[in-house]
Amino acid sequence: MNYDYQNVLELFGLETPVPLPKDQIEKIRGIFGGIPKALEDYYRTCGGCIDMNSAQDFLVTPDGIYYYRTENFDYDDYCVFYAENQCVSEWAVKKSDLNLENPPVYESYGGETWEKTDDSLYQSLVSHAYLQGAFSLEYSSEEFYEADTEQVSKIAEKFSHISADSSLYTGVKFFLPYPDTVIAVLNNDDDSYLIIYSSRTEQHFSETDSIISEILGFEKE
Repeated sequence: MNYDYQNVLELFGLETPVPLPKDQIEKIRGIFGGIPKALEDYYRTCGGCIDMNSAQDFLVTPDGIYYYRTENFDYDDYCVFYAENQCVSEWAVKKSDLNLENPPVYESYGGETWEKTDDSLYQSLVSHAYLQGAFSLEYSSEEFYEADTEQVSKIAEKFSHISADSSLYTGVKFFLPYPDTVIAVLNNDDDSYLIIYSSRTEQHFSETDSIISEILGFEKE
């Protein structure tokens, strides 16, 4: 099957794929010993989009176009495809799972121990892309806002939830007020969340910002 990343392309205002260069994909295949279909489709569809792959965390490539090089992550049993901006976290698939189209994703802090965080590589990649969007689109909240469970419930009532949730950063869910606007809600602790949002258009951002500000009890000048 082909893995569809059209919705994230649309979020970033891209009408056609922006692929990672073919030579980089083949180098990754050689280093890993294979590429799961979900990851290869991502490389061929979105791998060349700078904002999607380097706004907050970095897609790992052989040439280090987004800073981190594949060769910097040399583990016997794991193939790292994404790294947190300060390399605190790394996301990988098991080498033994490279033959799977859509294998589980494992996260490590420094490469010492690995824990499975998502059952779907495709879901993890989509989640990364939407989170990058929340940080990088032109009009942005520019900071995290704290919210409690009741406030997040009100956000969920106001905006359409999209199927991009994952265990990224202890858990994140997304809402899409418009195709060019994204809200990220990250788990902070049992009754605390962090909210960040952005849009490609000023009007859509302003409308979203007004609703969220009212829910969170902010006064706008």
